[in-house]
Amino acid sequence: MSSIDEVVLAYFRKLEERGLGERVDEVFPSSAVFEEIRSMAGLSAEEVVELLAREVAEKIVPEVAEEVVGVPRSSAVWYLARRIAMWYLHLAEELGVVRGVWR
Repeated sequence: MSSIDEVVLAYFRKLEERGLGERVDEVFPSSAVFEEIRSMAGLSAEEVVELLAREVAEKIVPEVAEEVVGVPRSSAVWYLARRIAMWYLHLAEELGVVRGVWR
């Protein structure tokens, strides 16, 4: 199984440092995330990432994202949301939820 994305991990660590560990749980992948990915069968990987990123972006703490990514908040949130969405998709493929996503 692949390791967690380094930027995502840095975000999780920064949340923990700030006493916001419960916010990690909000974006950590759950069975519901994998069911949602399964329901998107037929869409391209890019479309799935975009849809997932829109949902994830609402759960990201902008100030922490800005600090971790090093760009203005709105850009940092979107960048981080896409990284998290790609991580979800990679995990879904590795767990057999979907196949051939990146081919």
